[in-house]
Amino acid sequence: MKLKKLFSAAIASTFFIFSSSANSAILADVMWVIDTSGSMGDDIAQVKQRILEFNTAMTTNGIDANYGVVRFGGAASLIQDFTTFDTFSAAGSPFMVLTDNGGGTEDGSAAIQTALTATYRTNAVRNIILVTDENDDNSGNRQALADALTATAANELINIIGNPADDDNNYYRDLAPAHGGLFFDIDDFRANPAAFFTNFINTKVGEIIGDFCTQNPNDPQCQNRVPEPTSLALTGLALAGLVGIRRRKQSK
Repeated sequence: MKLKKLFSAAIASTFFIFSSSANSAILADVMWVIDTSGSMGDDIAQVKQRILEFNTAMTTNGIDANYGVVRFGGAASLIQDFTTFDTFSAAGSPFMVLTDNGGGTEDGSAAIQTALTATYRTNAVRNIILVTDENDDNSGNRQALADALTATAANELINIIGNPADDDNNYYRDLAPAHGGLFFDIDDFRANPAAFFTNFINTKVGEIIGDFCTQNPNDPQCQNRVPEPTSLALTGLALAGLVGIRRRKQSK
């Protein structure tokens, strides 16, 4: 089932990456779930630095995105419920003052559960992006998260920028594709943030449009999309991820 969902996302990206047109916007709510422990300072700074690029890609591709943020590293906390980009990125906002002053355990599964409590818009594609360099420290909470994701019946897209070398039993690497997204290596982010974020943003655009139009194939917003040149590259990227996951499964 995981492989089928990822393959569907790859095919969807071929057809739904598009140039700005007269189509009305697709709604997307994007919740950043960020580890604020002491090793994450540079990563947090890079996300802040590139959030304008992220939002520009959303608007260019006809996506009306709202943003929120959950911090964890210690108890998870929803410090900014969904709001417009201008409010989210304003000087002094909870997102812009976020820093690496957290401590304790990095319970990513609990943090994602906290993200599910935010105020999502009706008919918005629900996106959760977790950024961490640690494993999920609370393995006992994972079933509770699975139950919570099932209960919402909202098909949340989960992307994780994480550390594959410190991922207990491949938990994060399996969680993301099980919920329509991909797992990204935080070491790639740290090695070349600009190139990484360009790839990451393009992938998110493809996921959001593909998810919306898979759920609403007859919606006028999904008709007559004009593919961007990057669509084929994104399809190749998604299919490469599919092959990589299959190989990992076969090697177990």
